[in-house]
Amino acid sequence: MLAAVLTVLVAMTPQDPQPTPQQAAWAADRDARMAWWREARFGMFVHWGLYSPAGGAWQGKVYPQHYAEWIQHWAAVPCAEYAATMKPQFQPEPGFAAAWAALAHDAGMRYAVMTAKHHDGFTLFRSQQPYSLDNEVTGGTNISPPGRDVAREFAEAMRARGLRPGFYYSLLDWQHPDAFEMALPAYTKTTRVRDHARYRAYVQAHVDELLTGYGDLATIWFDYSDQVHQGEAWGASALLDLLRRRQPHILVNNRLYEGLENKHGDYGTPEKYVPPTGLPDMDWEVNHTLNESYGYSAHDTNWKDTTTVVRLLVDVVSKGGNLLLNIGPDAKGRVPEPAQVALRGVGAWLRRHGEAIYGTTASPFPKLPWGRATQKGDTLYLLVFDWPASGELRVPMRATITNATLLGSSTAILVAAGEQGLTLTLPKDPVDRACSVVRLGHSGAMTVLPFAVAAGADGAFVLGPHDATLRGPQLRVEQVGVIGDVKFNLGYWLDTKAFASWPLVSERAQRCRVVAEIACQNESAGAHCTIACGATRLTFQVVGTGGWQEYRVVELGELELPTGNCELELRALDKPGEAVLNLRSLRLVPR
Repeated sequence: MLAAVLTVLVAMTPQDPQPTPQQAAWAADRDARMAWWREARFGMFVHWGLYSPAGGAWQGKVYPQHYAEWIQHWAAVPCAEYAATMKPQFQPEPGFAAAWAALAHDAGMRYAVMTAKHHDGFTLFRSQQPYSLDNEVTGGTNISPPGRDVAREFAEAMRARGLRPGFYYSLLDWQHPDAFEMALPAYTKTTRVRDHARYRAYVQAHVDELLTGYGDLATIWFDYSDQVHQGEAWGASALLDLLRRRQPHILVNNRLYEGLENKHGDYGTPEKYVPPTGLPDMDWEVNHTLNESYGYSAHDTNWKDTTTVVRLLVDVVSKGGNLLLNIGPDAKGRVPEPAQVALRGVGAWLRRHGEAIYGTTASPFPKLPWGRATQKGDTLYLLVFDWPASGELRVPMRATITNATLLGSSTAILVAAGEQGLTLTLPKDPVDRACSVVRLGHSGAMTVLPFAVAAGADGAFVLGPHDATLRGPQLRVEQVGVIGDVKFNLGYWLDTKAFASWPLVSERAQRCRVVAEIACQNESAGAHCTIACGATRLTFQVVGTGGWQEYRVVELGELELPTGNCELELRALDKPGEAVLNLRSLRLVPR
């Protein structure tokens, strides 16, 4: 992975380049090519290469940065030294690929993508390009052991287990003398003039080898572009033509072009974060990690457990996406035990609840306080994270229910219709504490009731940027970051005529503390704002926090919530500085 190196403040979405004829041809049969992918929903990502023996350290020094596959950069190791040190240590065990395939199969994954070449330029496939066979920089890029091709072993092992194999290919290259000099390791740059046309030919020859030497592939997963180096900088038209000629059914991601959510590919690629409302009108796939790093890291022990991964998968699929979940094997190809345990736990969950994941489409509900939902035809799946202590699950919809069952249980589910939608009577205990699934069959029209924020399991109401309705000029949802720890806030509040409102539903009248997470540049502090709901209103003055992205949790006062539905409004009375404030969240905490 590349982009963890920079955090980007996104205030406006850049315009995508205009579609080329090759892109238009690629889009024409997309639905047919994407059919298996939309059914699959869950795949394995594998980051493996010369960085794996290092394990996130160099010459005894541990580099705590995430993304251990960047160790050459973190430690500023010249290419020749990196190759000489790492090549002897990269020693894949026989049978490593069969073990990966068995793990992917046991986890319920349907496809797998392995790094054929990462940014360091070394090739896990056995390339016949002259530079890959021998060069004066590293002695050659091919790192498979003598007589072996680990990329072929990977592809064949995955097919043997019924998974579709694909390959990641980095458009960056930290060693090729004619590659674009961008995002390069920290060692001294050369002054040599680079022949980029020669590098584009090298990339195209590599991709051709992958397309012609490794059987039918699920996808080519390119990485990485920016506003300057994208599209024809990489020879995108020629690459798309090549893919279409060699494997007309293959998929290609969108990273020949800048932006993880651009539409110039079969699917978008948000990295280590789930778009809060999905990516409407396009296919997308979150690539994520089991700890923090993609490549093997001996010191990164922040492992996700089965519950975390199940809920991540459910969250992604409920918003219409796929999850490509990474393993980072060590130098011998062994997958760390915590990763194996988590994945096999997910597989056990899927064997009981997989019908709520595979082949489903996005939730019809904007948001649910207790979990997520998916659907398939006339079946709605309610994926419950927070099992109701009262035994009653409220579903904001109206429909004629034909059957209601709890997957993995024979207990009857009673369904009652009311003013606020359906109320389901559930057994006392969940089937699975990670996520239990209620299957609802329905006939005829299904009406989703208007969204309203309800109290969570702790009784608090959490009002986020994407839950708000924004009215008036110059107030928007802003995104900070593009990788990993992505945050959203209401911001760019330049006009006091603009305001935000949130719909709420409260089961009873109650008094709540109002707690806000806000940021404001010191020079712009001092705006007076009001928050009103029902018959009560509070006024507060915005304090400076040091900067527009330096957040502080602030107690604003108290409000009385009425029973039933109401609207909470946030307004500005004045604006002494550049903008009113930035807001990440409002919490209403019952007294």
